[in-house]
Amino acid sequence: MDNELRRELIDKSPISFKSLRKLNIGAGMLHLFQGILLVILGLWLEWSRDLYTFYLDFEIVTLTPPTFQVIPDPQVVFTVENLGVILASFLLISAIAHFVIAFLRNKKYNENLKKGMNPYRWYEYAFSSSIMIVLIAQFLGIWDVWSLVMIFVLNAMMIMFGYLMEKINQYPKKTDWSPYLLGCISGFTPWVVMAAYFIAALGSAETQPPTFVYLTLLIYFIMFNTFSINMIMQYKGIGKWKDYLYGERVYILLSLIAKTALAWLVFIGIFAPF
Repeated sequence: MDNELRRELIDKSPISFKSLRKLNIGAGMLHLFQGILLVILGLWLEWSRDLYTFYLDFEIVTLTPPTFQVIPDPQVVFTVENLGVILASFLLISAIAHFVIAFLRNKKYNENLKKGMNPYRWYEYAFSSSIMIVLIAQFLGIWDVWSLVMIFVLNAMMIMFGYLMEKINQYPKKTDWSPYLLGCISGFTPWVVMAAYFIAALGSAETQPPTFVYLTLLIYFIMFNTFSINMIMQYKGIGKWKDYLYGERVYILLSLIAKTALAWLVFIGIFAPF
């Protein structure tokens, strides 16, 4: 869709900046309440997971003749504890972002919306989404700390390509899809890795993923792609999405629904007494 037309539609939008501010405040309050509740429950209930490094160890087998073998040498780097607190950070980061938009940077937020962009959204997603995907990766058996670091960074880069998509498409008449395509490559890579671990776990009776992991993966994958579809609808100018503010409202609602569902599904799945 022509970007000049997009800006004209924003000026004529039935969705007011005031209503978006109220929506941000409401979403922030809901995220904050759930985050505090998860902190309280997380400090009460115990959960831990060791994270490793798998550096190589050179082991001498015989002296005459000299032979050696190279084998993995797993070492515990640190232990992740307090699942509820980790999940709470997923929600509290979102709450902070909504409150910053509504109270501290509302004028700048409105100015950016007129240009067809919202940088604050991408900054928040880069952290909150990456925290959740790293946590899900651990449930699939990815316990190598450096693999988790790469998954975090690749996911964050995917999100920031979304920011770049909006940034470079403020003024050109023709939409440049290159940031979107690069983001797809970056974001798809962690899913390939997690799928490999998931399939391997299915083939082992001892490492079968718990039922909640299936549901978490399904919901996360659906929501993961729904955000992408929302962007496509915006830039293609399909239906109500011709109005950028409509897509912004959808982003806020999608974020609230996705984070609530994932946080509580993972928490209940871990601590359910059955």
